[in-house]
Amino acid sequence: MLKNKNILITGGAGFIGTHLFETLIKEDNYIVIIDNFNEYYYSGKEENLANVSKSYEILKDYNIIKGDLLNKSIYDEITYEIDVIFHLAAHAGVRYSIQNLREVTSNNILGTINVFDFARQNNVKKVVYASSSSVYGNPIYTPVDEDHPKNPISPYAVSKLCGEIYADYYYREYNLPVTSLRFYTVYGPRGRPDMAIGKFFNLILQNKELIIYGDGEQLRDFTYISDIVDGLILSGEINNVSGEIFNLGYSKPISVNQLVDKMYSIAEKPKKVKYIEKQKGDVDVTYSDIKKAQSVLNYNPKVSIDDGLRKTYERQLAKGKK
Repeated sequence: MLKNKNILITGGAGFIGTHLFETLIKEDNYIVIIDNFNEYYYSGKEENLANVSKSYEILKDYNIIKGDLLNKSIYDEITYEIDVIFHLAAHAGVRYSIQNLREVTSNNILGTINVFDFARQNNVKKVVYASSSSVYGNPIYTPVDEDHPKNPISPYAVSKLCGEIYADYYYREYNLPVTSLRFYTVYGPRGRPDMAIGKFFNLILQNKELIIYGDGEQLRDFTYISDIVDGLILSGEINNVSGEIFNLGYSKPISVNQLVDKMYSIAEKPKKVKYIEKQKGDVDVTYSDIKKAQSVLNYNPKVSIDDGLRKTYERQLAKGKK
């Protein structure tokens, strides 16, 4: 576990960022968060961050810098020498990226370059870049290992692959100690409202119909948030993984239909589902081969889909009763 470090989390007010912040601040780390709190993308970031930081003192334990990674002057507000950067900030979502191609491309690629430049110029000891399993596109074989061909089929996936290529460039040309992680369908409390599990539970609680794109037989490697946070921290504390790329998943995919059945069973509600045409940019299968992460990082995902869904539902139910 990282302890007594100065840590920068870009996108630290987002879904994964707040969970990472919540874990790291308990270990006497000083946390700097950069986030633009863009409400047009999704709301609730400030509330989420306030809830996890309420036991800690601003400036003494953490600092929040509200701004855009594309603005290089934002980095002048970082007054501490940073030991580790977790670069999570991105405009995410396959469908969002198709509708907002230029915005996603500019934000995700140029923002990443700016983060790498800051790290290089300030001798940051470790950078962890959050990539995505979407870089693989529709797999040729499963489970998908890190050497699988890359065939992104959405602007978001392209932007993430570009970030990986720049990570490799900065590692080779400037010896930047950067590691890239390909996340697989992360879910859990405080998830983005466009993510399937949170959206589905919200509709189920309102007794509204779920919309499933395609026939529901597409497979997804759902990975609970705490397992992703574990993988992030392991990548940040192990020194000999610079220049490497790792899959972080649960490696036990289920179909969307199976997922929905589990969710209705947990909520004890009658099933209401409508199937519509498959959406552009959606892949048929995500299925991670995590042997490399298990061997090198000692990554060991612990939360089953049943336990993870129940944890997510209980938190969403409790939030709805407030």
